[in-house]
Amino acid sequence: MKIKKVYVWLCIICILMPLISCVKDVDFDQVEDVVLTPVYEIDFVYSRFDTSKFVDSNIDPTIVIPEVLVNDTFNYDLLGTDFVVDNLERVELTFKFTNTIKRDFNFDFGFLNDNGERIGPLYSMMANSGNGTGKNPIITTKVIVLDNVTINVLKDATKLFSSIRVQNVNSDLQGILELRSKGAYFFNYEL
Repeated sequence: MKIKKVYVWLCIICILMPLISCVKDVDFDQVEDVVLTPVYEIDFVYSRFDTSKFVDSNIDPTIVIPEVLVNDTFNYDLLGTDFVVDNLERVELTFKFTNTIKRDFNFDFGFLNDNGERIGPLYSMMANSGNGTGKNPIITTKVIVLDNVTINVLKDATKLFSSIRVQNVNSDLQGILELRSKGAYFFNYEL
C-alpha cells in the first residue's frame, strides 16, 4: 500500500510540474536566434634553426656566407570544407620567435593550391636578433588576422610554404632560432 501512495504522489507531481514551472514564459521561437561562436586553437608552424646544423664550424670565420635560406613546403588544408569557409569569422595566427643567434631572421609564408600556385598574400615578419648563446633569448611575437575576405581567397589552399632567411653568416655565429605558432579559428554558426 505504501508503494502505491508514493507512485500516486509521483504521478501528481509530474502532472502539476508543467503547470507551475517557469517554462510558461519561454518563447521557443527564439531558438532560431541562437548563434554558436566556438573558438578552436591548433598548432600551425614549428621550426627550429640551429646554426650547428646549417653552418660548418670548420670554415674560416673570416669567410662570410651572404645568405642562408631554408625553404619548406608541406600539405596543409587551411580550411577543409565549405562548412568551415561559410561559418568561419576569422583566423588569428600567432607567431612566437625565440632567438639566441646574433642576427635578425626574415620569415615568409604563404599558401598554395593543388597545382602549387600561390594564392592569397605572402606574409613576412622579422625575428629580432638574439644576444648569443648562454644568454636570455629575445622573443618576438607577431599576430596575423585573416578576415572573411582573405578566408574566401584562401579556400582552395592545400599547402603551406615557408622560408627562413638570415644574412651574413659565418662559423662564429652560434645559437638557435625557434618558431612556434598557433592558429585560432573563430566560428559564427547560426542554428
